[in-house]
Amino acid sequence: MAAIAADVDVERSLRSSATGTTRSAADGAGRVPVIDMSQSDAAEAMWAAATSVGFFTVVNHGVPDELIENAFASSKQFFARDLDAKQRESPFAPQLNSGFEYFSQIRPSTGTADQKESLQITAREGAMDGRWPAEPEALQPVARAMMEASQRLAARILDMLEPRACPNLAPGTLQKSHTLWGQGGQCTLRLLHYPPTAPPEVDSGLWRAGPHTDWCCVTLLYQLPGPRAASGPIYGVSRRWRKRGRLTDPPRTGHEGLECAANPRAGAGQSGWLRVDPVAGGVAVNIGDMLSRWADGRVLSNLHRVRTPTGAECGRPRQSIAFFMQADKEALIESSGETITAGDYILGRIRSNFAAKFGDK
Repeated sequence: MAAIAADVDVERSLRSSATGTTRSAADGAGRVPVIDMSQSDAAEAMWAAATSVGFFTVVNHGVPDELIENAFASSKQFFARDLDAKQRESPFAPQLNSGFEYFSQIRPSTGTADQKESLQITAREGAMDGRWPAEPEALQPVARAMMEASQRLAARILDMLEPRACPNLAPGTLQKSHTLWGQGGQCTLRLLHYPPTAPPEVDSGLWRAGPHTDWCCVTLLYQLPGPRAASGPIYGVSRRWRKRGRLTDPPRTGHEGLECAANPRAGAGQSGWLRVDPVAGGVAVNIGDMLSRWADGRVLSNLHRVRTPTGAECGRPRQSIAFFMQADKEALIESSGETITAGDYILGRIRSNFAAKFGDK
């Protein structure tokens, strides 16, 4: 299918481009915009970010702090278990985009496996049957609650972008095309763990996550604040973490490494890589390929990666949680080019990253 091939080719072209082979953002590189969703100009700021860098961080977003903290706690407990137990209880099913995978995702941009493990939870009827881990017990209810809260936030973001991005669609079409736990549901919550590593060899070609665009409409990425947690124009918002009933400063655990760059299709404009460091109280958001196609290129998906750790970072793990707002399988993505169902589109992109799991040569 032309739509899938074109988007995969964008990633594959990075193997030989300066953007794809640059190992890290330059010292002093900028950071993505921070948008306060409680402000009256939030939609305007979001559109400006979506049509330039394609990546931004939202604060005052409505996802409860306690829920996020509980989700990270459950994720940490799951990944601390033996590899055999994780694989046995949550076998990966690529055609369902569900289950536990270990160092098996190979990006077209690198040809090497991402240095990570993940638990993918797709909100479709039957997709998680036999794949919910037995431990920790809190993981399933917390993950379901996290999905519901994330879907509400992603729907708000789509509602703010839709009038300009997809002016030919009836208002609310994007939001209504994304449901949870129905027969066609494709929204996915992904718990991610990047283990500590040894210092990489020069030109090893290994990345924690190779450069890529996301397949969805929008991605929400929850990150833990690190030693140099970013502070941006957050309109006076101040957030502190609760611990044992009292307020404390954000934990200093070292979860940096996410970087973004403009889609090669953008041509002139932002060049080079920007840092997407964790922001206390913030959720990182990026535009995906599915929305780019629905919008006929009015917004472009964003390149991003998790760079290989350097120095003291090698001894620290990295955690994050992603929510992919992916339209239901039967939704038609219509544009001036090819019309394709969301189900066919997502399956094609999964196959491009997990060919070995499908038995592809």
